[in-house]
Amino acid sequence: MIPWLLSLDLFNGFRWMLGWIVTVYATVITIQSLWGWYVWLAGQDKYIGILRRYVIVHGLRLRFATFWGDVIICVLLFIVFFVLWHAHHLIYDLEAKHAAIREQARTEIHLRHVEPSDKR
Repeated sequence: MIPWLLSLDLFNGFRWMLGWIVTVYATVITIQSLWGWYVWLAGQDKYIGILRRYVIVHGLRLRFATFWGDVIICVLLFIVFFVLWHAHHLIYDLEAKHAAIREQARTEIHLRHVEPSDKR
């Protein structure tokens, strides 16, 4: 069997592929939604104009001090994400180190069994 085929991690490939697909999908849906709101609020109807002014006034009256709790939660979730991401990379690095140590131990055991027969 081909050695690189044995070390192929299908879950990791699936995870990256799914991540890209979901990211592109979420970006497209968000842009479409924002464009739809922009087109709808840019209308010339009398009631749309009132709604547009209503949204602008509430946006200007928005108090950012009331959102500090949400900001702190977002920052904490961001920190947790990077801690998990770092742990993920440590686990993959640990797997590579373990394989290298196992190969080194296998080589040393092989050399111990070969050396006594060479001295005779």
